[in-house]
Amino acid sequence: MTHASPPSPPGFAGKISRTLEESEAAWVAPKSARPGSPNIVVICMDDMGYSDIGCFGSEIATPNIDSIAQQGLRLNHYTTHPICSPARAALLTGRNAHSVATGWLANNDAGFPGYSGDLPLAAPTVAESLRAAGYATIGIGKWHNSTNSATPNETWPTQRGFERFYGFLEGETSYFFPARILYNNVVAPIDEYPADYYATDDWTRKGMELVRAVRNESATQPFFLYMAYNAVHGPLQAKPVDLARYEGRYEAGWDVIRAQRLARQKALGIVPADATLSPRDEAVPAWDDVPPEQRALFVRHMQTYAAMLDCVDQNVGRLLALLDEMGERDNTIIVFTSDNGGTSSGGPTGAIHFNRRFAGLPPLPVEHDVGMTGQVGSGQVSALYPMGWGQVSNTPFPSFKTYTGGGGRRVSFVVSWPAGIRDRGQIRTQFGHVTDVMPTLLDLAGVAPLTRSHGESALPMQGASLKPILLDAQAPAVREEQYYECWANRAYYRRGWIAVSLQKRGGPVDFDTWTLHRQATDFSESVDLATEYPELLGELVEAFDRAAWSNSVYPLDNRLPIQKFNQRAPHLRPPRSGSRRFLPGGQTVHRWSVVPLIADRAFKVHVRLRHAAGEQGVLFALGEVMGGMVMYIEDGCLNLHYNGFGEYHSLPSLPIAPGERSATLEYEATGKRRGRGRLLLDDGSASAWQDLSPTLMYGFHEGLDIGIDRRAPVSWALRERHGSFRYGGHIHDVVIDSGPLAPDSALVPQ
Repeated sequence: MTHASPPSPPGFAGKISRTLEESEAAWVAPKSARPGSPNIVVICMDDMGYSDIGCFGSEIATPNIDSIAQQGLRLNHYTTHPICSPARAALLTGRNAHSVATGWLANNDAGFPGYSGDLPLAAPTVAESLRAAGYATIGIGKWHNSTNSATPNETWPTQRGFERFYGFLEGETSYFFPARILYNNVVAPIDEYPADYYATDDWTRKGMELVRAVRNESATQPFFLYMAYNAVHGPLQAKPVDLARYEGRYEAGWDVIRAQRLARQKALGIVPADATLSPRDEAVPAWDDVPPEQRALFVRHMQTYAAMLDCVDQNVGRLLALLDEMGERDNTIIVFTSDNGGTSSGGPTGAIHFNRRFAGLPPLPVEHDVGMTGQVGSGQVSALYPMGWGQVSNTPFPSFKTYTGGGGRRVSFVVSWPAGIRDRGQIRTQFGHVTDVMPTLLDLAGVAPLTRSHGESALPMQGASLKPILLDAQAPAVREEQYYECWANRAYYRRGWIAVSLQKRGGPVDFDTWTLHRQATDFSESVDLATEYPELLGELVEAFDRAAWSNSVYPLDNRLPIQKFNQRAPHLRPPRSGSRRFLPGGQTVHRWSVVPLIADRAFKVHVRLRHAAGEQGVLFALGEVMGGMVMYIEDGCLNLHYNGFGEYHSLPSLPIAPGERSATLEYEATGKRRGRGRLLLDDGSASAWQDLSPTLMYGFHEGLDIGIDRRAPVSWALRERHGSFRYGGHIHDVVIDSGPLAPDSALVPQ
C-alpha cells in the first residue's frame, strides 16, 4: 500500500519522508555578525563633569582613561540631557529623551506622554539592534530606565536587548552595600557583602567575567558591553586606600582648583586659548570666605569624589588589560562619557545625610556635619559634596546637573577604535549629542538599525552618525541643532549659538529668562548677547517651542523635588487604610511595596513568632543606614532602633518570654513630619510612648527584610555586634496595618 507524503513544514528546505533514508536534512544557520565586526564597549559615568578626567584638565589620576584618548579622539563639544534617566534613554535609543517617554527620572510617572519613564517598545535600543545582528550583549551597573523596579517587566534590561545584566535598576545605591543587585531578572541572593566589597570593582569583575564567557562560547562573536558605572553619583563613598591617594590635595579650595583645571585645559587644547571661567555661581561662597572650621569637611568631600573616580580608572585599566590579553583591543570600539555634569544638589555646604532631600526634610546643620567629617567616604553616611566642587567638575562652564547651562549638558567624550579610526590623540570640535551615540556605533559596526521593534514599526532615530567627523577632522558637523529641557530649564543650540532659560526651582515657569551665547567667542557661555541679537534669540526660542511640541516636552514641570518624587500614579499611591501580610523566607520586599504603608502616617507592624529562651536576632528591618527601622531581640529583650534619616532613636526594650508571641510597633504621625511610637507585647507589656521623628518617607534604598537585616544595616552599631543578625527562632509573618496619613501630609492617597 502506498501513502502520499504530506508537504514539508513551511520554510523547511529539506525533504521529510517516512524513513530517514528517503529524507533530506536541512539546517538553518544562526544569525551571526559579519566577519571582523568590532567589539563595542560603552563606559557611561554618572554625574561626572566636563573637566574631571585627566585628558580634559583634571588633577585626578586617570591614566587608563587618558590612554583611550591617546589611542583615539576627544570631542570637546559633546552634549547630553542633563539628568540621569533621560541621558541614558537617549544614549540607548538614539532618540530624544522626551520622545521616548523619559523627560525626567524614571522613578516618576507624571501622567504625560513625555514623562512615563518607560522606554516605549517601538524605540529599539542599541542592544536590540546589535543583538539582532549577531552580537552578544551585556549590561552592567546602573539602569534607571524602568518605572517599576519591583517585578520583571518589559522595560527591564533583559527585555530590551541585553542577554545578560548584572546591576541595579534605581538611580543610586550604596557602594559598600548595594540594596538590590539583579542578575538578569533575579535579585541576587546576597545577605552580607564581603568586608572588602566595593560596587565599582564588582561591576567590572562581573563585566569581565561575562566577556570571558562570551569568548569561551565563541571565538569570533563580537560583544557589546555597556558598563554603566554609578560612580561618581552620590552617595560619595570610597575605599580607604583610594582616599589616601588624595590626602592633602584639595586644601587650596575650589577657586584655586578650578583655575588650575582651566590652565590645564588650555595647555591640552581642549578649550580655546582665550577661554575664560564662567563667574562663580552666586550660591557658592569664595573659598577664602568659607569658615575655617568647615574647610576640612569640604575637603574630605572632594577627596572622596576624586578617590571614586580614581577607582573607576583602575577598573578601566583592568578591562583594557583583558582586551589586550584577548588580543582584541585594536578591534574594539571604546566610548567613555558621562550622563550629565556635576551637581549642585548638595547646596553650598554639602550634606552628610543627603538622602534627607528625597524624604522631604531640610539638611541637618553644617555644624552637625563638621562633627562627622571622618565618616565622609564611609558606608555609614550618604554624603554629597558642596556645589562649589560641582562647579569645579564643570570647569569652565556655568550651572550644574538638571540645568541646561553648559555645566549640566556639556560633558567629556572619548572614543577609540585603533583598527578603524586613523587619527590618534586629536580633538574634534564639531558638535555631537547623546542621541548620536547609537547611530554612530551602528554605523561604525556596519549594523543596520531595526526597522521593527516588538511587533511595531520603529520610531525614527533623531540622532545622526558621527562617523564622518571621527574619520575626517575636516568633515562638517553632521547636524547643527538640538533642543534641551530638564526640570523646566530649557536651551536650544543652532550653528554655534545657544539660547538658555534657567528657572528658580519651585516657582512658576518664567518664559522670559532667555540668555544668548555665541560659542565661537565665548566658549564658557559667560557673556549674554540677548539684547544685541534679539531677533536671533527670538528665532531660537521659536525653534525650541516647535521642538518641544514635536518631542512631547510639554507640560513643563518646575515643582520641588519632594513634590515630584512623591507623585505616584493612582494605582501606586498609598492606600487610605488596610493591612498587608508579608511572609518570611523570601528575598527583600521591594521598598515600593512597603513604604506607602508607613510613609508619613499612623501604622502598626505586628510580628508573630515562636520564641525560645536564648534565641535572638532581627524580626524585621526596613531601610538601611540612610533611614529606616529595625526590630530585634537581643539578650532576652525586644528592641526597636529608628533611623530618621540621620536622627536616631531607640525605644525602651521589653523583656520577651518564650512561647508563641506577638510583638508590635505602634506608630502615630502627629503632623509636621513628627511622630511617636511604642512597643507592645501580647502579654500586655508596653514601652512608654517616645518621639520617633521625623516620619519615614521615600529616601532609603532597602525594602523589608524578615528575620534578618540584609546588606546595608539600619543600625551600624547592631551590625558591628552581630552582622546581618539572622533570627534564631521562627517567624510566622509580619503584618502592617496602615492608619491615617498625617493631617498635613504631602502624600496623596488612592
